[in-house]
Amino acid sequence: MEGEDQVKEFWKKSNVPTILLALVLSLALWTTVQLNSPKVRQETISDVPVRILEESTLYTNTGFSVIEGHEATIRVDYEAIGASVAELKKRNMEDIYAEISVGAITEPGRTKVRYILRYPDNLNISVRSTSPRLVEVWVDEIVTRDIRVEPYVEGSPAEGYLYEGLTPDRETVTVKGPAEVMNQLSYARATLTADSATGSLTDLAAITFFDVEGNLMDAEENHLEVTSGEVSLSLSVLKEAIVPLRVDVTEAPGITAGMARIEIEPQSIKLRGEPLLVDRLAEEGITIGVVDLNRLSEGGTQTLAIRTPNGVRRASGEPTSAEVRVMVDGVSTRTVEVTDITVDIGDAEGWDAILVSGVIPVTVRGPAQLIENFDESRLHAVAVVAPGEFTPGLRQAALEITLAGSGTDGIAVTEAPDSVNVMLRQASDAAQTPEEEPEDVPADEPDEPEGASEPSEPAEPAVGTEGTAGVGDDPEAPPEGADVA
Repeated sequence: MEGEDQVKEFWKKSNVPTILLALVLSLALWTTVQLNSPKVRQETISDVPVRILEESTLYTNTGFSVIEGHEATIRVDYEAIGASVAELKKRNMEDIYAEISVGAITEPGRTKVRYILRYPDNLNISVRSTSPRLVEVWVDEIVTRDIRVEPYVEGSPAEGYLYEGLTPDRETVTVKGPAEVMNQLSYARATLTADSATGSLTDLAAITFFDVEGNLMDAEENHLEVTSGEVSLSLSVLKEAIVPLRVDVTEAPGITAGMARIEIEPQSIKLRGEPLLVDRLAEEGITIGVVDLNRLSEGGTQTLAIRTPNGVRRASGEPTSAEVRVMVDGVSTRTVEVTDITVDIGDAEGWDAILVSGVIPVTVRGPAQLIENFDESRLHAVAVVAPGEFTPGLRQAALEITLAGSGTDGIAVTEAPDSVNVMLRQASDAAQTPEEEPEDVPADEPDEPEGASEPSEPAEPAVGTEGTAGVGDDPEAPPEGADVA
């Protein structure tokens, strides 16, 4: 505050403000005197405008329009007394201009034309010189035609992404311009600026023009104008990533997916596509097929085609198939003989069933340690006689085998007969006829015709369950050799 007070006190005591005011007033007075002085002065106007006449006549006679010339100016050096100069400047130089006529032009192109300088006669102006002496005008026919649009993207994508599929909303644009220029025009480039983009986008494009030799043609300099409206470009931005390959596994009896070692070559491929989908696939992988351990229970190799999901595709040079190698570890098989076979005749009453096949082979598979210590008593076999087949004689019964008890988890039956032979007879016949053991008949032999003699040696009776008749416990069986009805 003390400094400001000192400055104010200085200006109050000083005569500097008075001096400055005097200088301004003196300059204004001198300028006024000079402008109104009768003394002749030399002046220059560097941008006297040019006015073009008879444009309509030119168009009517030739179809040409003035392309360039409206913005032309000339330089004028003149002499006048101060008062005339002041008056001219007061009018903002509007009363001094040059006139040219184009009505006599008959050929297109650039032509130099004489002009007439116009200025007020009453201002006593004397023109000393003008420059240039001639004004150049360019006349030509204005034509309109459709030009091919070439889309172009300027900029680089973000790391891991790529630009692809730049599409304009129109294939051509309508352009108007001088015939001379339009004859050289080849195409219009529609440019979309996209730098470090990570997603698809759509925006208006900047239009530039190129001639037949690929040289840029400045639109303003060549008087080119797009009359069909702006061009919109849609840019597809894709992502590229490494995606692992996977397979589904179909387990087999006694072989779990954990027992199989699977190697895929290649382990992964490079895919490109919509960014969100590519990100998900890079994390989850793609499944190229199924490994069936039923078919490859002992290992092997198979070739699977690499099919990509919709929205992504393989990058250039990536393989179209993969080799899948399967190795099965820690699996054993074992064949045992099952003698404990139950015959199930269901709800049928008045019938006895005799098992003909007393021993059947069954193959089991599973973890090697469990198979090594496997107890065949854990296998339970049931021969089921189908309803509607209860007629005396030899019949085939479907064989059902199950595993039960401890030590059977992970073990499965892989091979066993589908059926066994049983002999059916009515219980009333069993009470009158001594039982005779039939000879062993293979499971695949055809049934004996009804009324055939039973084998001479009696068979061990099957242990009956619900609806099962025991054989061999009737003390009043018929004598040996008796026929069985």
